[in-house]
Amino acid sequence: MELTTLSVIVGAAGTCALGGIFPWIAAEAVILATALAVPASAFPLLAVSCAVGQMTGKAGLYGIIRWAPARLPERFQRLIGRAEVLGRRPGALTGSVLSGAAVGLPPLYVVTLAAGLAHLSLVRFLVAGLLGSAIRYGVLLWGAGAVGLGGFS
Repeated sequence: MELTTLSVIVGAAGTCALGGIFPWIAAEAVILATALAVPASAFPLLAVSCAVGQMTGKAGLYGIIRWAPARLPERFQRLIGRAEVLGRRPGALTGSVLSGAAVGLPPLYVVTLAAGLAHLSLVRFLVAGLLGSAIRYGVLLWGAGAVGLGGFS
């Protein structure tokens, strides 16, 4: 794989990391735009790299919510008590992380905040989110390739 291709993929992953923090940066748009600039053979690496980038950003949000709740705005402080109920159902919350990452319902941003507030295990959060994101981005790139969009040979 060429250095240029790797550089483009690293840039996409970094942008997806920012998208994990700032919801107005759409990872899907980044991935599809990147797919136009890299060969189709790089799509698997692109999907995994962007999933890792996305979850890196989400891990930052999760960490702030979980370990520094006193620094949160007052409206979040009120949610902490409600989130304790979610913490009693880690399986359901893990499933929500997987679903949010894979299909966007419930929104991963909201689920990330809930997971941090409910003290869901960081490992469970990251594994479910990474798996869901990789599936989502892989399907997106498979679809792009199937209709002939992006990726030069």
